[in-house]
Amino acid sequence: MSTRIICVVAGCLMAGAMARAAEPAKLPAAVAAGLKSVADECSGVGGRPVTRDAVKRVDLTGDGRDDFVLYTGWITCENAASVYGDRHKGLTVYAADAEGGAAVAYEDWVYDAKVEGVGRDAKLWLTTSGEGCGRKPAASFASEAFCDRAILWNDATKKFAYAPVSTVRMIE
Repeated sequence: MSTRIICVVAGCLMAGAMARAAEPAKLPAAVAAGLKSVADECSGVGGRPVTRDAVKRVDLTGDGRDDFVLYTGWITCENAASVYGDRHKGLTVYAADAEGGAAVAYEDWVYDAKVEGVGRDAKLWLTTSGEGCGRKPAASFASEAFCDRAILWNDATKKFAYAPVSTVRMIE
């Protein structure tokens, strides 16, 4: 009997935690608009966008404020899975400002995106191909070279750019 009570209580706690996790946190207006635009692509073809994992918060500029990474590959479009394509997808990085807003600081089409590290050690690695890896483009997609390449913050330009080609991690 006590096991049953614990399971019921644990289930209730888990359901409450999942509901809070699914609630979108307040996003700066530019990030919210970018997310809405991407979600509207899905809705526009009759799909249902699942966006709870679409934006990651991470301090990529090293200023102590969370920046925002919006990657279409982190969105599921139920009932229209192919709307975002099956290869590279849009990625936008927004740099946070001191007033609680954010501005676009990087945009690209990439095959994947991953955040590694925390705090000032956090880096965003993007999966790219060909020239992005320091190679000539291949004759066909099937023979293309792929790599992960980090982006770095440039405080003078207030933008991100790819790290030097010498830092790429080839994907075998």
